[in-house]
Amino acid sequence: MKIALAMTCISMTIAGCGTKQDTAGNGTDSQAKPVESAAPASKEKVTLTFWDDNAGPNRTPFYQEMFKKFEEKYPNIHVEYVGVPQQSYKQKFDVAIASNDTPDVGAVANNYVSDFTAKGALLALDPYLDKWSDKDKMIPSVVNFIRTLVPDKKLYMLPNTLYMDLFWYRPDLLKQAGLNPPGTWDDFFKDVEKLTDAGKSQFGYSMRGGTGSINQLTTVMYSYSGIPNYFDQNGKSTVNDPKNVEFLKKYAALYKKNTPTSDITNGYKEMVAEFGSGATAIVQHNFGSYNDNLKALGEDKLAGVLLPKSSDGKQVVITQPNGYSIFKNSKHPAEAFQLLSYLASSDMQTYWNQNIGQMPTNQDSMTSDYVKNSKHLQEGSKILADSSTKVLDVPVYLPDYAGLLTQQLEPNFQKVLSGTMTAEEFLNGWAKAIEKSKQDYDKMIKK
Repeated sequence: MKIALAMTCISMTIAGCGTKQDTAGNGTDSQAKPVESAAPASKEKVTLTFWDDNAGPNRTPFYQEMFKKFEEKYPNIHVEYVGVPQQSYKQKFDVAIASNDTPDVGAVANNYVSDFTAKGALLALDPYLDKWSDKDKMIPSVVNFIRTLVPDKKLYMLPNTLYMDLFWYRPDLLKQAGLNPPGTWDDFFKDVEKLTDAGKSQFGYSMRGGTGSINQLTTVMYSYSGIPNYFDQNGKSTVNDPKNVEFLKKYAALYKKNTPTSDITNGYKEMVAEFGSGATAIVQHNFGSYNDNLKALGEDKLAGVLLPKSSDGKQVVITQPNGYSIFKNSKHPAEAFQLLSYLASSDMQTYWNQNIGQMPTNQDSMTSDYVKNSKHLQEGSKILADSSTKVLDVPVYLPDYAGLLTQQLEPNFQKVLSGTMTAEEFLNGWAKAIEKSKQDYDKMIKK
Protein backbone atom coordinates (compact mmCIF):
# COMPACT_ATOMS: atom_id res chain seq x y z
CA MET A 1 0.00 0.00 0.00
CA LYS A 2 1.17 3.48 -0.80
CA ILE A 3 -0.46 5.21 2.12
CA ALA A 4 2.56 7.44 2.61
CA LEU A 5 1.59 9.26 -0.58
CA ALA A 6 -1.53 10.50 1.17
CA MET A 7 0.57 12.13 3.83
CA THR A 8 2.60 14.12 1.32
CA CYS A 9 -0.54 15.59 -0.17
CA ILE A 10 -1.93 16.40 3.27
CA SER A 11 1.19 18.35 4.20
CA MET A 12 0.96 20.29 0.94
CA THR A 13 -2.65 21.12 1.64
CA ILE A 14 -1.91 22.41 5.11
CA ALA A 15 1.17 24.10 4.34
CA GLY A 16 -34.55 -1.21 6.34
CA CYS A 17 -32.53 -1.25 3.30
CA GLY A 18 -32.14 -1.64 -0.43
CA THR A 19 -33.71 -4.03 -2.89
CA LYS A 20 -32.61 -7.60 -2.42
CA GLN A 21 -30.56 -9.06 -5.24
CA ASP A 22 -27.66 -11.43 -5.78
CA THR A 23 -24.46 -10.03 -4.25
CA ALA A 24 -22.27 -13.07 -4.70
CA GLY A 25 -18.87 -12.45 -6.21
CA ASN A 26 -15.35 -11.37 -5.46
CA GLY A 27 -15.87 -7.63 -5.69
CA THR A 28 -14.48 -7.21 -9.20
CA ASP A 29 -17.87 -6.70 -10.82
CA SER A 30 -19.54 -4.34 -8.32
CA GLN A 31 -19.74 -1.65 -10.95
CA ALA A 32 -22.64 0.75 -11.44
CA LYS A 33 -24.04 1.45 -14.87
CA PRO A 34 -22.55 4.58 -16.43
CA VAL A 35 -24.35 7.77 -15.47
CA GLU A 36 -24.57 11.13 -17.15
CA SER A 37 -24.03 13.12 -13.94
CA ALA A 38 -23.61 12.73 -10.21
CA ALA A 39 -27.02 14.30 -9.55
CA PRO A 40 -30.05 12.20 -8.66
CA ALA A 41 -31.57 10.48 -11.67
CA SER A 42 -35.06 11.72 -10.93
CA LYS A 43 -37.04 14.05 -8.69
CA GLU A 44 -39.30 11.35 -7.31
CA LYS A 45 -39.48 11.13 -3.52
CA VAL A 46 -37.02 8.50 -2.37
CA THR A 47 -35.80 7.23 0.98
CA LEU A 48 -32.17 6.33 1.63
CA THR A 49 -31.27 4.17 4.60
CA PHE A 50 -28.00 5.16 6.26
CA TRP A 51 -26.23 2.96 8.81
CA ASP A 52 -23.86 4.63 11.24
CA ASP A 53 -21.00 2.33 12.32
CA ASN A 54 -20.31 4.08 15.63
CA ALA A 55 -23.58 5.45 16.95
CA GLY A 56 -23.82 7.30 20.23
CA PRO A 57 -24.51 10.70 21.79
CA ASN A 58 -21.17 12.08 20.62
CA ARG A 59 -21.81 11.38 16.93
CA THR A 60 -25.48 10.69 16.23
CA PRO A 61 -26.68 14.30 16.75
CA PHE A 62 -24.18 15.55 14.17
CA TYR A 63 -25.39 13.06 11.59
CA GLN A 64 -28.96 14.10 12.31
CA GLU A 65 -28.07 17.76 11.77
CA MET A 66 -26.23 17.04 8.51
CA PHE A 67 -29.14 14.94 7.21
CA LYS A 68 -31.58 17.67 8.15
CA LYS A 69 -29.62 20.18 6.07
CA PHE A 70 -29.27 17.67 3.24
CA GLU A 71 -33.04 17.16 3.10
CA GLU A 72 -33.57 20.92 3.07
CA LYS A 73 -31.32 21.17 0.01
CA TYR A 74 -32.70 18.02 -1.65
CA PRO A 75 -36.36 17.78 -0.52
CA ASN A 76 -37.00 14.79 -2.78
CA ILE A 77 -34.60 12.64 -0.72
CA HIS A 78 -35.28 11.47 2.83
CA VAL A 79 -32.48 9.89 4.87
CA GLU A 80 -33.47 7.23 7.38
CA TYR A 81 -30.73 7.11 10.01
CA VAL A 82 -29.96 3.80 11.74
CA GLY A 83 -27.44 4.00 14.56
CA VAL A 84 -25.36 0.86 15.09
CA PRO A 85 -23.10 0.58 18.17
CA GLN A 86 -19.46 0.06 17.27
CA GLN A 87 -19.30 -3.25 19.15
CA SER A 88 -22.00 -4.88 17.01
CA TYR A 89 -21.37 -3.07 13.74
CA LYS A 90 -19.39 -5.77 11.91
CA GLN A 91 -21.77 -8.54 12.93
CA LYS A 92 -24.83 -6.53 11.88
CA PHE A 93 -23.34 -5.77 8.48
CA ASP A 94 -22.23 -9.37 7.93
CA VAL A 95 -25.77 -10.58 8.62
CA ALA A 96 -27.23 -7.93 6.31
CA ILE A 97 -24.83 -8.86 3.52
CA ALA A 98 -25.52 -12.56 3.89
CA SER A 99 -29.27 -11.96 3.71
CA ASN A 100 -29.05 -9.39 0.86
CA ASP A 101 -30.66 -6.81 3.13
CA THR A 102 -28.06 -4.06 3.28
CA PRO A 103 -28.71 -0.31 3.60
CA ASP A 104 -28.32 2.16 0.78
CA VAL A 105 -25.37 3.89 2.42
CA GLY A 106 -23.13 3.03 5.35
CA ALA A 107 -20.29 4.56 7.29
CA VAL A 108 -17.47 2.10 6.58
CA ALA A 109 -14.06 1.91 8.24
CA ASN A 110 -11.14 1.41 5.86
CA ASN A 111 -10.33 -2.01 7.34
CA TYR A 112 -13.73 -3.34 6.22
CA VAL A 113 -13.65 -2.13 2.61
CA SER A 114 -11.78 -5.17 1.33
CA ASP A 115 -13.97 -7.62 3.23
CA PHE A 116 -17.26 -6.06 2.13
CA THR A 117 -16.06 -5.72 -1.45
CA ALA A 118 -14.87 -9.34 -1.56
CA LYS A 119 -18.41 -10.33 -0.54
CA GLY A 120 -19.79 -8.35 -3.48
CA ALA A 121 -21.66 -5.95 -1.20
CA LEU A 122 -20.31 -2.55 -2.25
CA LEU A 123 -20.88 -0.44 -5.35
CA ALA A 124 -17.93 1.00 -7.26
CA LEU A 125 -18.19 4.79 -7.09
CA ASP A 126 -16.00 5.59 -10.11
CA PRO A 127 -18.74 6.46 -12.66
CA TYR A 128 -20.32 8.85 -10.15
CA LEU A 129 -17.00 10.30 -9.04
CA ASP A 130 -16.01 10.98 -12.64
CA LYS A 131 -19.06 13.20 -13.10
CA TRP A 132 -18.78 14.94 -9.73
CA SER A 133 -17.68 18.58 -10.12
CA ASP A 134 -15.88 18.67 -6.74
CA LYS A 135 -13.96 15.42 -7.10
CA ASP A 136 -10.62 17.24 -7.24
CA LYS A 137 -11.23 18.71 -3.80
CA MET A 138 -10.72 15.26 -2.31
CA ILE A 139 -7.06 14.78 -1.36
CA PRO A 140 -6.02 12.68 -4.39
CA SER A 141 -3.57 10.41 -2.63
CA VAL A 142 -6.14 9.56 0.06
CA VAL A 143 -8.55 8.50 -2.67
CA ASN A 144 -5.74 6.52 -4.32
CA PHE A 145 -4.98 4.80 -1.02
CA ILE A 146 -8.58 3.61 -0.77
CA ARG A 147 -8.23 2.13 -4.25
CA THR A 148 -5.29 0.01 -3.01
CA LEU A 149 -7.62 -1.77 -0.59
CA VAL A 150 -9.16 -3.90 -3.36
CA PRO A 151 -7.68 -5.96 -6.22
CA ASP A 152 -9.57 -4.14 -8.98
CA LYS A 153 -8.36 -0.72 -7.73
CA LYS A 154 -11.82 0.79 -8.00
CA LEU A 155 -13.19 3.22 -5.42
CA TYR A 156 -15.63 1.67 -2.95
CA MET A 157 -15.52 4.29 -0.20
CA LEU A 158 -15.48 8.10 -0.26
CA PRO A 159 -13.31 9.39 2.61
CA ASN A 160 -14.47 11.94 5.16
CA THR A 161 -11.84 11.79 7.91
CA LEU A 162 -8.26 10.87 8.83
CA TYR A 163 -6.89 9.97 12.23
CA MET A 164 -3.62 9.54 14.11
CA ASP A 165 -2.96 8.23 17.62
CA LEU A 166 -1.42 10.23 20.42
CA PHE A 167 -1.12 10.22 24.21
CA TRP A 168 -3.78 12.33 25.89
CA TYR A 169 -2.54 13.31 29.32
CA ARG A 170 -3.44 15.28 32.43
CA PRO A 171 -1.04 18.26 32.55
CA ASP A 172 -2.08 19.06 36.12
CA LEU A 173 -1.18 15.57 37.36
CA LEU A 174 2.14 15.54 35.50
CA LYS A 175 2.99 18.97 36.91
CA GLN A 176 2.21 17.81 40.46
CA ALA A 177 4.56 14.87 39.95
CA GLY A 178 7.30 17.08 38.47
CA LEU A 179 7.09 15.36 35.09
CA ASN A 180 7.11 16.50 31.50
CA PRO A 181 4.91 14.97 28.77
CA PRO A 182 6.47 11.70 27.56
CA GLY A 183 8.85 12.69 24.78
CA THR A 184 10.55 9.28 24.62
CA TRP A 185 9.46 5.74 25.31
CA ASP A 186 11.69 5.63 28.37
CA ASP A 187 9.88 8.75 29.61
CA PHE A 188 6.56 7.07 29.02
CA PHE A 189 7.28 3.99 31.10
CA LYS A 190 8.88 6.07 33.87
CA ASP A 191 5.99 8.55 33.92
CA VAL A 192 3.39 5.81 34.11
CA GLU A 193 5.21 4.33 37.09
CA LYS A 194 5.55 7.65 38.93
CA LEU A 195 1.94 8.65 38.29
CA THR A 196 0.58 5.45 39.85
CA ASP A 197 -0.69 5.28 43.42
CA ALA A 198 -2.65 2.04 43.49
CA GLY A 199 -3.60 2.53 47.13
CA LYS A 200 -5.55 5.63 46.12
CA SER A 201 -6.85 3.99 42.92
CA GLN A 202 -4.78 6.45 40.91
CA PHE A 203 -3.09 4.91 37.88
CA GLY A 204 -0.56 6.23 35.43
CA TYR A 205 -2.15 4.69 32.35
CA SER A 206 -5.30 3.15 30.93
CA MET A 207 -4.88 0.59 28.15
CA ARG A 208 -7.49 -0.86 25.83
CA GLY A 209 -7.79 -4.59 26.31
CA GLY A 210 -11.24 -5.18 24.80
CA THR A 211 -12.84 -4.27 21.47
CA GLY A 212 -10.47 -2.29 19.24
CA SER A 213 -7.37 -3.16 21.25
CA ILE A 214 -5.24 -4.47 18.38
CA ASN A 215 -5.36 -1.32 16.28
CA GLN A 216 -4.02 0.68 19.22
CA LEU A 217 -1.49 -2.00 20.12
CA THR A 218 -0.17 -2.06 16.56
CA THR A 219 0.30 1.71 16.64
CA VAL A 220 2.29 1.91 19.87
CA MET A 221 4.27 -1.25 19.11
CA TYR A 222 5.58 -0.04 15.76
CA SER A 223 6.12 3.46 17.10
CA TYR A 224 8.37 1.93 19.76
CA SER A 225 10.26 -0.40 17.43
CA GLY A 226 10.60 2.04 14.53
CA ILE A 227 10.05 -0.76 12.02
CA PRO A 228 8.69 0.93 8.87
CA ASN A 229 7.06 -2.06 7.12
CA TYR A 230 4.46 -4.60 8.18
CA PHE A 231 5.95 -7.20 5.81
CA ASP A 232 9.54 -7.57 4.70
CA GLN A 233 10.57 -8.08 1.07
CA ASN A 234 10.06 -11.85 1.43
CA GLY A 235 6.49 -11.51 2.66
CA LYS A 236 7.38 -12.27 6.28
CA SER A 237 5.52 -10.24 8.88
CA THR A 238 7.52 -8.01 11.18
CA VAL A 239 5.01 -8.15 14.04
CA ASN A 240 7.14 -10.71 15.90
CA ASP A 241 10.39 -8.81 15.43
CA PRO A 242 12.48 -8.86 18.65
CA LYS A 243 11.89 -5.12 19.11
CA ASN A 244 8.13 -5.63 19.05
CA VAL A 245 8.45 -8.53 21.49
CA GLU A 246 10.51 -6.29 23.75
CA PHE A 247 7.82 -3.63 23.69
CA LEU A 248 4.93 -5.99 24.33
CA LYS A 249 6.63 -7.45 27.39
CA LYS A 250 7.08 -3.97 28.87
CA TYR A 251 3.59 -2.89 27.87
CA ALA A 252 1.77 -5.95 29.18
CA ALA A 253 3.65 -5.62 32.47
CA LEU A 254 1.81 -2.34 33.08
CA TYR A 255 -1.51 -4.15 33.41
CA LYS A 256 -2.89 -4.16 36.98
CA LYS A 257 0.32 -2.59 38.27
CA ASN A 258 0.00 0.79 36.57
CA THR A 259 -3.48 0.39 35.05
CA PRO A 260 -6.94 -0.43 36.42
CA THR A 261 -7.79 -4.15 36.54
CA SER A 262 -10.83 -3.52 34.34
CA ASP A 263 -8.60 -2.54 31.41
CA ILE A 264 -8.47 -6.14 30.22
CA THR A 265 -12.02 -5.84 28.87
CA ASN A 266 -12.18 -2.09 28.29
CA GLY A 267 -13.30 -0.76 24.95
CA TYR A 268 -13.22 2.88 23.91
CA LYS A 269 -16.00 4.15 26.18
CA GLU A 270 -14.64 2.52 29.32
CA MET A 271 -11.08 3.62 28.64
CA VAL A 272 -12.06 7.24 28.02
CA ALA A 273 -14.38 7.21 31.04
CA GLU A 274 -11.48 6.18 33.29
CA PHE A 275 -9.37 8.99 31.92
CA GLY A 276 -12.19 11.50 32.21
CA SER A 277 -12.90 10.55 35.80
CA GLY A 278 -9.32 11.27 36.83
CA ALA A 279 -8.54 7.62 37.62
CA THR A 280 -5.75 7.56 35.02
CA ALA A 281 -3.23 10.19 33.97
CA ILE A 282 -2.38 9.06 30.42
CA VAL A 283 -4.39 7.30 27.73
CA GLN A 284 -3.70 6.43 24.10
CA HIS A 285 -6.26 7.15 21.39
CA ASN A 286 -6.63 9.11 18.18
CA PHE A 287 -7.73 12.67 17.45
CA GLY A 288 -11.38 11.58 17.59
CA SER A 289 -11.53 11.38 21.40
CA TYR A 290 -10.56 15.04 21.82
CA ASN A 291 -14.10 16.31 22.32
CA ASP A 292 -15.02 13.52 24.75
CA ASN A 293 -11.93 14.22 26.82
CA LEU A 294 -12.44 17.98 26.63
CA LYS A 295 -16.02 17.68 27.82
CA ALA A 296 -15.01 15.53 30.77
CA LEU A 297 -11.91 17.44 31.86
CA GLY A 298 -11.90 20.96 30.44
CA GLU A 299 -9.04 22.72 28.65
CA ASP A 300 -6.86 23.15 31.73
CA LYS A 301 -6.73 19.42 32.45
CA LEU A 302 -6.27 18.08 28.93
CA ALA A 303 -3.30 18.04 26.59
CA GLY A 304 -1.94 15.70 23.94
CA VAL A 305 1.46 14.64 22.69
CA LEU A 306 2.09 12.50 19.62
CA LEU A 307 3.64 9.10 20.16
CA PRO A 308 7.44 9.12 20.67
CA LYS A 309 10.01 8.12 18.11
CA SER A 310 11.85 4.83 18.45
CA SER A 311 15.09 4.69 20.42
CA ASP A 312 17.06 5.10 17.19
CA GLY A 313 15.11 8.20 16.18
CA LYS A 314 12.67 6.73 13.66
CA GLN A 315 9.14 8.14 13.43
CA VAL A 316 6.63 5.46 12.41
CA VAL A 317 2.93 6.32 12.48
CA ILE A 318 -0.39 4.85 11.41
CA THR A 319 -2.97 7.13 9.84
CA GLN A 320 -5.86 5.95 7.73
CA PRO A 321 -9.10 7.32 6.27
CA ASN A 322 -12.66 6.31 7.01
CA GLY A 323 -15.72 7.30 5.02
CA TYR A 324 -18.96 6.22 3.34
CA SER A 325 -19.92 3.46 0.91
CA ILE A 326 -22.93 2.73 -1.26
CA PHE A 327 -24.19 -0.82 -1.03
CA LYS A 328 -24.84 -2.70 -4.23
CA ASN A 329 -28.44 -3.48 -3.27
CA SER A 330 -29.48 0.17 -3.27
CA LYS A 331 -32.38 1.00 -5.56
CA HIS A 332 -31.23 4.62 -5.66
CA PRO A 333 -27.46 4.71 -6.28
CA ALA A 334 -27.48 8.15 -7.92
CA GLU A 335 -29.32 9.68 -4.97
CA ALA A 336 -27.02 7.77 -2.62
CA PHE A 337 -23.98 9.36 -4.26
CA GLN A 338 -25.68 12.73 -3.94
CA LEU A 339 -25.66 12.10 -0.18
CA LEU A 340 -22.00 11.03 -0.22
CA SER A 341 -20.93 14.08 -2.19
CA TYR A 342 -22.86 16.34 0.18
CA LEU A 343 -21.15 14.79 3.22
CA ALA A 344 -17.81 15.24 1.44
CA SER A 345 -18.33 18.95 0.84
CA SER A 346 -16.05 21.39 2.61
CA ASP A 347 -18.74 22.75 4.92
CA MET A 348 -19.94 19.32 5.99
CA GLN A 349 -16.46 17.90 6.42
CA THR A 350 -15.47 20.87 8.55
CA TYR A 351 -18.64 20.54 10.63
CA TRP A 352 -18.21 16.79 11.11
CA ASN A 353 -14.50 16.74 11.85
CA GLN A 354 -14.66 19.74 14.14
CA ASN A 355 -17.27 18.00 16.25
CA ILE A 356 -15.47 14.66 16.41
CA GLY A 357 -11.97 16.18 16.56
CA GLN A 358 -10.42 14.53 13.51
CA MET A 359 -8.72 15.56 10.27
CA PRO A 360 -10.73 16.27 7.08
CA THR A 361 -10.00 14.84 3.63
CA ASN A 362 -11.47 17.75 1.66
CA GLN A 363 -8.65 20.14 0.74
CA ASP A 364 -10.79 23.23 1.32
CA SER A 365 -11.73 21.95 4.76
CA MET A 366 -8.06 21.37 5.52
CA THR A 367 -7.54 25.14 5.25
CA SER A 368 -10.44 25.97 7.58
CA ASP A 369 -10.05 27.86 10.86
CA TYR A 370 -10.89 24.62 12.66
CA VAL A 371 -7.75 22.92 11.36
CA LYS A 372 -5.60 26.03 11.75
CA ASN A 373 -6.66 26.43 15.39
CA SER A 374 -6.43 22.75 16.43
CA LYS A 375 -3.05 22.16 18.04
CA HIS A 376 -3.22 18.37 17.84
CA LEU A 377 -4.02 18.51 14.11
CA GLN A 378 -1.21 20.96 13.51
CA GLU A 379 1.26 18.75 15.37
CA GLY A 380 0.07 15.75 13.38
CA SER A 381 0.45 17.70 10.17
CA LYS A 382 4.05 18.61 11.04
CA ILE A 383 4.93 14.96 11.53
CA LEU A 384 3.23 13.97 8.30
CA ALA A 385 5.05 16.78 6.49
CA ASP A 386 8.41 15.49 7.72
CA SER A 387 10.02 13.53 4.89
CA SER A 388 11.64 11.17 7.41
CA THR A 389 8.29 10.04 8.81
CA LYS A 390 7.26 6.53 7.80
CA VAL A 391 3.60 5.54 7.63
CA LEU A 392 3.14 1.86 8.45
CA ASP A 393 1.53 -0.12 5.64
CA VAL A 394 -1.01 -1.97 7.77
CA PRO A 395 -2.62 -4.66 5.55
CA VAL A 396 -6.24 -3.63 6.00
CA TYR A 397 -6.72 -4.67 2.36
CA LEU A 398 -6.68 -8.34 3.39
CA PRO A 399 -10.30 -9.55 3.31
CA ASP A 400 -9.98 -11.41 6.60
CA TYR A 401 -7.89 -8.76 8.38
CA ALA A 402 -10.77 -7.41 10.47
CA GLY A 403 -11.89 -10.93 11.38
CA LEU A 404 -8.37 -11.89 12.42
CA LEU A 405 -8.25 -8.95 14.81
CA THR A 406 -11.55 -9.69 16.50
CA GLN A 407 -11.57 -13.49 16.44
CA GLN A 408 -7.94 -14.31 17.23
CA LEU A 409 -5.86 -11.34 18.27
CA GLU A 410 -8.20 -9.53 20.68
CA PRO A 411 -8.88 -12.62 22.85
CA ASN A 412 -5.23 -13.66 22.70
CA PHE A 413 -4.08 -10.20 23.76
CA GLN A 414 -6.27 -10.60 26.82
CA LYS A 415 -4.45 -13.86 27.51
CA VAL A 416 -1.15 -12.00 27.39
CA LEU A 417 -2.45 -9.46 29.88
CA SER A 418 -3.74 -12.19 32.19
CA GLY A 419 -0.44 -14.07 31.98
CA THR A 420 -1.74 -17.22 30.28
CA MET A 421 0.08 -16.53 26.98
CA THR A 422 3.58 -15.17 26.46
CA ALA A 423 4.37 -12.17 24.30
CA GLU A 424 6.35 -14.44 21.99
CA GLU A 425 3.47 -16.89 21.58
CA PHE A 426 1.05 -14.09 20.85
CA LEU A 427 3.19 -12.31 18.27
CA ASN A 428 4.32 -15.54 16.60
CA GLY A 429 0.69 -16.60 16.23
CA TRP A 430 -0.15 -13.17 14.86
CA ALA A 431 2.69 -13.35 12.32
CA LYS A 432 1.74 -16.85 11.18
CA ALA A 433 -1.91 -15.93 10.68
CA ILE A 434 -1.26 -12.66 8.84
CA GLU A 435 1.35 -14.25 6.58
CA LYS A 436 -1.13 -16.97 5.62
CA SER A 437 -3.75 -14.30 4.91
CA LYS A 438 -1.35 -12.39 2.67
CA GLN A 439 -0.32 -15.54 0.79
CA ASP A 440 -3.98 -16.36 0.11
CA TYR A 441 -4.63 -12.80 -1.01
CA ASP A 442 -1.62 -12.75 -3.34
CA LYS A 443 -2.79 -15.98 -4.95
CA MET A 444 -6.30 -14.58 -5.39
CA ILE A 445 -5.23 -11.40 -7.16
CA LYS A 446 -2.92 -13.35 -9.51
CA LYS A 447 -5.80 -15.43 -10.84
